[in-house]
Amino acid sequence: MPIRLPIKSTADLSAIFNRQLRNASVLSLEPGNIQGYVDVLPLANLRIFQIDINKPVAIYADRNSGKRIFSLDLSPTSPSNCIQAQGISLTRPALFGFNSNLKDMDLVLPACSRMCAIAVSESFLLSQLQGLECDEALETLDRFNVLANSSTSSSLASALSQCWACPSLVSDDVLESEIVATLIQCLVDTNERKVARPASRQDRHHAALRILSMTFKEPTKPFEIQDLSNLLHQSRTSIFSGCKEKFGMSPVQLVRSVRLHQVRHALLDVEFSAQNSLNGVVDTAEHFGFVGRSHFARYYKKEFMETPRQTLSRRRKAEMVF
Repeated sequence: MPIRLPIKSTADLSAIFNRQLRNASVLSLEPGNIQGYVDVLPLANLRIFQIDINKPVAIYADRNSGKRIFSLDLSPTSPSNCIQAQGISLTRPALFGFNSNLKDMDLVLPACSRMCAIAVSESFLLSQLQGLECDEALETLDRFNVLANSSTSSSLASALSQCWACPSLVSDDVLESEIVATLIQCLVDTNERKVARPASRQDRHHAALRILSMTFKEPTKPFEIQDLSNLLHQSRTSIFSGCKEKFGMSPVQLVRSVRLHQVRHALLDVEFSAQNSLNGVVDTAEHFGFVGRSHFARYYKKEFMETPRQTLSRRRKAEMVF
């Protein structure tokens, strides 16, 4: 049976992605509270995930060797913006993110999107393909990172949707066999086939992703733009352009947004506050590098449409009911 994991913050989403990836960093791309869920269906040789989230987010993570991830957009209606995978905008139903040479994941999910991902071990996938002598499928995995065809838009989308609609109608073994067979069919189907190679990444865009990663990994460490420029060997102008083009915000806004969401997560998370001896709004804000109380409160309210004290008050009221 599927397991539902709630998403209430960028930290929650990062923790869920880190089950299959490493060093996942998440950036909210518009103001407001992040809410959603991830459904997880654990099978013998596969893990199937369905992500449903209310806000647009950018996700950057390191990939694990020995594991292959196939993703597909299952949004019930077309979002106003499309998913971007490794810098490529996906305007049609397509498998993506599976290329064997990728070292990281660079993903943008639009608001109200629903993405499904299949995580499978490299050894299991290769044994299945070699057993069926699917050399063309192996070539697809090595050369491309986006694949669209008739099987992807119909058979695979339908099979994955059934995982969540009627998970108990078939056994796990039968379901896994069906998903694997349909996935392989997608890799070899040439009907209405369209593919795309992994896109090359501009240095300034890579620098923007590095800034996101460093800030998310060390949210309490102060970062000055000149320090980032020296560390990344990019000019201040290049860093500014990279962040604007990649995330629609300046480097200062990026760092501030990451920290504001970390503050919100801490205010709502009893265990995090206890582990870090954070007793209130001021302690939490200072922990994440916010010095001026009035500036912090103004930025926080602009981001979340409530004051930090209101956030903390809701948590404390919830603690009164166990």
